[in-house]
Amino acid sequence: MIRSKLFYLFSALAVLALIISACGTAATEAPAPTEAPKPTEPPPTKEPTAVPPTAVPEPTPVPLGSPEKPIIMAIAPSATTDELIASGDTIAKLLSDETGLTIQAVVPTNYKAMIEAMCSGNGQIGWLPPFAYLVAHETKTKDAAGAEVSCADVAFITLRNGLDHYATQFIARAQDGYTAGTDPSALKQFDGKKPCWTDPFSASGYVIPASLLGQEGVKFKTAAFVQGHPTVVRAVYAGGICDFGATFVDARTNSAVQTDLPDVNDKVIVVYQTENIIPNDTVGFAYDVPAELRDTLTAALDKVSKTEEGAAAMKKLYSIDGLQAADDTFFDEFRVLLAASGIDVASLVR
Repeated sequence: MIRSKLFYLFSALAVLALIISACGTAATEAPAPTEAPKPTEPPPTKEPTAVPPTAVPEPTPVPLGSPEKPIIMAIAPSATTDELIASGDTIAKLLSDETGLTIQAVVPTNYKAMIEAMCSGNGQIGWLPPFAYLVAHETKTKDAAGAEVSCADVAFITLRNGLDHYATQFIARAQDGYTAGTDPSALKQFDGKKPCWTDPFSASGYVIPASLLGQEGVKFKTAAFVQGHPTVVRAVYAGGICDFGATFVDARTNSAVQTDLPDVNDKVIVVYQTENIIPNDTVGFAYDVPAELRDTLTAALDKVSKTEEGAAAMKKLYSIDGLQAADDTFFDEFRVLLAASGIDVASLVR
């Protein structure tokens, strides 16, 4: 009995031990450790692809002679502006019709302004009087390639009565007692008197006359520069502004002067007149006019001058009868004359 109980007791203990053993194993067994994930390395950074800048197209140059950039034709202010513009506009229109280019006529305030316009690219065609042309040609500037060039070059000499040279005359009021003479000594009558000149760059309206007075020893008062040969005639006629004046031969025949002052030839006399020693006015081109365009304009000017309407406009403009092709050597003789008179053109542009 006791043995049976002990048997059952040991059996129970054995079962209990097995249970405990099983539980202990279950408690101590742990899942195999899991390796911690390695940190993911970021992909290598790629250098950004250079994006070429958007090309800005070069602006298309505006061609000379287009409506946006007209060819400027400068008219020398030797008469009233209204007279000159009317004739200049007619010539510009005829040239435009002939070439298909846009050409605009302007009248600068004086000869110096014309020269400056041709040296700065603000004037392409110039109707320059001879001395102003010499100054413009002597003045140097830089072309598009950086080369030193003359501001202007002559293309035509204007003709009057078939001549390419003209004279200068000294005028005064008849009532003031002056007498006409054929010798330069007649100029001594102007000693101590006040002259009216046209412009400092006018050959017949200042440069040559002032030189002749100097050669005769005539001392004159401070002059009045009145701009324009007809203006000198009017000033002498009116009196009070000056005692005498100098103009081209014969500025008294200007149509507007004749209309306003029908007795001008009686009231204003020619005291002395030179020989035809001065080259006529020029038509020239500024340095920035391309050779091909210059050729086109030269041919058009020649053709227009021979048409009825063009000839009439040029006659009204400066009493021009025609155009004669010329280059700068045409002025060599005149340069010698100026040098002999003590006039240094180069000194005026320094």
